[in-house]
Amino acid sequence: MSDYLDAVAAPLKGPRRLREDMLAEIGDGFEDAVAERIGAGLTPQEAARDAAAEFGEPRIVAAEVQRELAAAQARRTAWTLVTALPAMTIMWDLFSGDGDPGLAVTLLARVTDTATAAAFVTAALVLTGHLHRRAATLCGGLGLAQVAVALGCSAAIGALGEGGGPAGLWAALIAASALGSAVVVASSARALAVARTRIA
Repeated sequence: MSDYLDAVAAPLKGPRRLREDMLAEIGDGFEDAVAERIGAGLTPQEAARDAAAEFGEPRIVAAEVQRELAAAQARRTAWTLVTALPAMTIMWDLFSGDGDPGLAVTLLARVTDTATAAAFVTAALVLTGHLHRRAATLCGGLGLAQVAVALGCSAAIGALGEGGGPAGLWAALIAASALGSAVVVASSARALAVARTRIA
């Protein structure tokens, strides 16, 4: 049983707890199948071979499990996007001030808003069950793209000298944004890693 389960587990990538639960379920089923065959008179080796033939080739079973893991990771990353991105957007809007920021800053802010909206809408479609195909790839890619666009536009706004307000407030805002961006990047990178897993 160990060899069969190890062969199934080897190529898998995805949420650790779900991966362990699914492998445990397969292992329990395989063990029951072997015990049933031993009870019918087969040797342990014969029972294991027969059970493996019934369950199917490890790579085929692994491919089915990997699809479930990819879907689960896509949902996890989607939840990260729909919570972290609006929170960071609201935070910046609250502390950006009421004055006229100028055309350049306004355009840079709209670019960031567009990237945020694209990631948010995609994540919402995944969570509502309207997007399945390449969900992990889309969530991961758009999550990383949003962070890259936001950082680039923020750097440009800073270079224009448009940051106002108390230095301590801006420092706290930047620190909070960095934390939120790190969470998005980590989850997005995991989604892309899971999406790239191919089991032939």
